[in-house]
Amino acid sequence: MTAGGQRLFADVLDELCLRPGDRPRYTNVELAERIRLDGGEITHTYISQLRRGDKDNPTCRTIEGLAHALRVHPACFVGGRTRLHEGERPAWRRGALKHLFATVYPPDRGPFSPEEVAARISGGPHGSISANYIRELLAGTSDNPRLKHILGLAEAFGAAPAYFFDDELAARVDEQLETRLAMDKLGVTTVLLRTAEQPPPPGVRNKILLALVRALHPGVAAEDAIRRALEPDVVTDDETR
Repeated sequence: MTAGGQRLFADVLDELCLRPGDRPRYTNVELAERIRLDGGEITHTYISQLRRGDKDNPTCRTIEGLAHALRVHPACFVGGRTRLHEGERPAWRRGALKHLFATVYPPDRGPFSPEEVAARISGGPHGSISANYIRELLAGTSDNPRLKHILGLAEAFGAAPAYFFDDELAARVDEQLETRLAMDKLGVTTVLLRTAEQPPPPGVRNKILLALVRALHPGVAAEDAIRRALEPDVVTDDETR
């Protein structure tokens, strides 16, 4: 296991080579040849070093090449899923890091700067990264980070490293992030934290919920719907006409 509780890259790769599922096993030479035929270039010597753990910081492109040759999802090397969907050929998700910068930050301030994120990573278990390199990743002028950069960036934002590879996972995470961001802007998160500490009386609770409905979905229909749920005996304006 790594410092973050994740399986070592060497262990994952070695297991996939020994038990690939579609044949008895892969030798380093066979795997290197498969990668070459797929348009990549990784030597069998380097694969051997990765499997033994002598090398432990492959580039994103190397991770993708190994995954494609082994017919697995590259996210499996960073704690994500192994199985591929039909026709799927996943790779580094351009824009994923930019989305984290735009949505993951404390509600009482704006987004983190590349310098702040670099400082949070550097000196930790995943080595260091420069603010300028983070800017290059954000701009898309660089798109081949090394494994430790990927793990460090994920940890800095509290995200699963697989987020950078897996569209399916990212869709779920992005929905949660955008909902939380909207709640923060409306002050809902603060209200929830306060009510968790000291639950309000039912009347106040109802007013909080009604205010939230008005903010998220203005209109009499939405307000009447929640009034019916909270106060079943209430008669709405529409019903008195």
